Amino acid sequence: MTADDAVAAVVTVLIITVIVVAIKVVLRPESLSLSVVGGVVSSTPQPAANIVHLGVKLRAENPSGRARMYFFNITAYLFDNKTVAAATADPEEDCRILFTPDDVAVAQQMAVVSVSDVQGKDDPAVMDHFHFDMLYTKRQVITDVAMRVEGRLVTEVRSGINRTSQLVTYLCWPLVVGGS
Repeated sequence: MTADDAVAAVVTVLIITVIVVAIKVVLRPESLSLSVVGGVVSSTPQPAANIVHLGVKLRAENPSGRARMYFFNITAYLFDNKTVAAATADPEEDCRILFTPDDVAVAQQMAVVSVSDVQGKDDPAVMDHFHFDMLYTKRQVITDVAMRVEGRLVTEVRSGINRTSQLVTYLCWPLVVGGS
């Protein structure tokens, strides 16, 4: 092998490496990020209806410059500090309150804020009595709350090709629940 052949081989390997990395970057967009705006879930007691109205603002941000992202079939669970939100196998049973935010579509390098209004009742199937009493009667705040958000994420590349939806889970912690 001559020196020219060695240089040609190195240049060929370098070109192939650059092409592979470029294809990988184009086809693998960044992931959606999700947060609760301000880290607060507001609450307003409504004595006439015997409910606590909870307001949740979820911010979905798409850092990708190459793909639109769709987050749908969303379920959000609020947990107190005694339950490990990420570890529970049955979040619906172990959470303090659950709700279903609206689906979101987030364009490339954009963010969307989705507002959900949740009604918490003094009903064990909806909200446990202890937390309802803290928010409704005592008008206190609950600190160190974790929210687990699950849903399906679809990534759409600019060419219009959709990837298969995948089940994703986000954890938002620590949150404060209460106060309006």
